[in-house]
Amino acid sequence: MSSTRGNRTRLAALAAVVPLTLLAACSQGSASAGSEDGEIRMMVNLTDNLNQAYWQKLVEPFEDKTGLKVKIEGPTGKSVAESFPQQLAAGTAPDVIQSIFPDDDTAPELLDLSGEAWAKDTPMYEDYAMGDAHYAAGVGTQTQSLVYYNKAAFEKAGIAEAPTTWEELSADMAELKKAGYTPMQTAGDYMTGLQLQQIFHPTLNQAHPKWQSDVKGKKLAVGDAYLPAFQKYADWIKSGYIAKSDVGLNPSQADGNFLAGKVGLYTNGSWFAATLDKAGKLPFEVGVFSPPVEEGKSYPGPQGATMADPYMVNKGAADPDAAKQLVEYLVTDAEAVKTQLTSDGVFRQGSDVEQSAVGAQIQGILDDAPELVAVGEGQGNVRLPVTGFNPKFTEVAQSLYTGASPADAAKAIDQWVDENR
Repeated sequence: MSSTRGNRTRLAALAAVVPLTLLAACSQGSASAGSEDGEIRMMVNLTDNLNQAYWQKLVEPFEDKTGLKVKIEGPTGKSVAESFPQQLAAGTAPDVIQSIFPDDDTAPELLDLSGEAWAKDTPMYEDYAMGDAHYAAGVGTQTQSLVYYNKAAFEKAGIAEAPTTWEELSADMAELKKAGYTPMQTAGDYMTGLQLQQIFHPTLNQAHPKWQSDVKGKKLAVGDAYLPAFQKYADWIKSGYIAKSDVGLNPSQADGNFLAGKVGLYTNGSWFAATLDKAGKLPFEVGVFSPPVEEGKSYPGPQGATMADPYMVNKGAADPDAAKQLVEYLVTDAEAVKTQLTSDGVFRQGSDVEQSAVGAQIQGILDDAPELVAVGEGQGNVRLPVTGFNPKFTEVAQSLYTGASPADAAKAIDQWVDENR
């Protein structure tokens, strides 16, 4: 069996159930079956604001300049992540894929962009390398480690400036509680674990740079890495800085509490800037700062980040050169980049795109970050030896609300990693 056919066999197993009508339409020889001459098929993530009209307008200048046509396709399943492996297995995959990253199963089916000079200066290009290969090129970054705060609440609580150390943060939360605010807004679902990771990234990545790789190499246990975070979080719950009932909220309710002015601090990613912009004028001014670090550590610390608007090229594209031209346009053309940066809370280091007041603060934090670091399970060559880490981490973080000790939480995450390596 050839390596390509072997990869397709593995992808078929991943793809769950491919509809029989789709399989019947496959052609055995091309991963982009059905493409017309001069047409580039691109599968994108469709949302309320990133709709068909948005994508078509984005690629129109490219079509006008090159004479090529771009066919915008949404996922055939629930998401691009689900649909791409299914279509690869069926032989109907598009030429260009947006919004997801390569993994061990899909990478053999993708074009290596390492030889493309235009790709080398795109955001986080090296961070997403797999071995020596580069399969993804992106428009910008989603900055993960941000703390939004209510400036009116800070003023009422007598807090003059944003905290830079954990000690200052805890002291500020005590004052916010006295002033009648929810000191730190949290939520249930995925957000519990995500927030704890987000706020701890700058400290963790100074104590243990590339910690995911150290866990993979059995030089570090996740429980040891995160025990200080579990201890801080448990203390905040005990002190009432985090409401125990908040673990029952969905993330949109947590957003609403902050927008209503009831909250002092709210950890979230750069995408929350889009929510703030959409909300319009608020009864208070919003500030943003990089999370605090341990006493004696450098501030600001490394910034957790992920590549935003990534694009990949199918090795079996009907016209690989045309597909690469489209990706080059999307990640390097000034107007195309500007459109994407202003559409969905996406930022790019060194960008001079006009931003809202909050966006300008985020841009400054991103530009001042000493390093952008992998989050959660990791990315590229810096990865944990397990998948499904984020949901498990959330489960462990939520156990602190129901009586588990920080040591219990550390033991639970280590046990899970050991069982799932």
